[in-house]
Amino acid sequence: MMGLRYCCSLVTLCILFLIAVVKMNFQAALFVTLVGIVVSAPISDKLDIMSKDTIEQAHSLINKILQDIPTTHAAWINNTSLTLGDSNTMQELQYLKNYINITYAPVLQTISNEFSMESCLANITKGLQLHMNLLKEIINVSKLAQTEQVIDLQAEIQELLDLIEELQNQAGFDTSTQATDEHSHDLVNRLTNTYLAQVAAHLTLQQLQDFSCEILRSIRSMTSSSAENS
Repeated sequence: MMGLRYCCSLVTLCILFLIAVVKMNFQAALFVTLVGIVVSAPISDKLDIMSKDTIEQAHSLINKILQDIPTTHAAWINNTSLTLGDSNTMQELQYLKNYINITYAPVLQTISNEFSMESCLANITKGLQLHMNLLKEIINVSKLAQTEQVIDLQAEIQELLDLIEELQNQAGFDTSTQATDEHSHDLVNRLTNTYLAQVAAHLTLQQLQDFSCEILRSIRSMTSSSAENS
């Protein structure tokens, strides 16, 4: 009889233990869910404190840049073999891109828990600075004239850069340790003739166009998220 009572007590303890485990698992699942909510919350929180006007200005300006890149290309580059958006031309010029040392633009991913808004804005800033420096260096070391269209495009890039930095400040992001593109690309030793200078200008504008499309996608996601939060 004592043995039977002992067995019953043991079974009861096992059942209670299993119930406790189930409860703990539920609590753990609830905790994970809450953590997920907390992690995702800063995206909407940051949008709430960002100026919607600043985001809209950035959206309009990147559209303007995308419209002006082909105009700048047509006015600055007279080699008919260099065409914007021509995939065959890009493949043929890949070797020259590496030789001239046209640095690749940073990657922009969809804003998520894996790729934060802070990282997105930091990469946009880095990419804009990269293309500003490339354009300046091409003009300084080559015989390509600095046309009115190039000057206007540089001004637009700088204005967009200022707007993105303003958004970073509004969101309270720390930009003191943000990587920038300030090094020389050593184009003076590579752009040894007019053709190479035009290739460098073409590759820079083509990459700027592709990067600007990615910026537009990122800003549109901010605009749509901001509209949903309002």
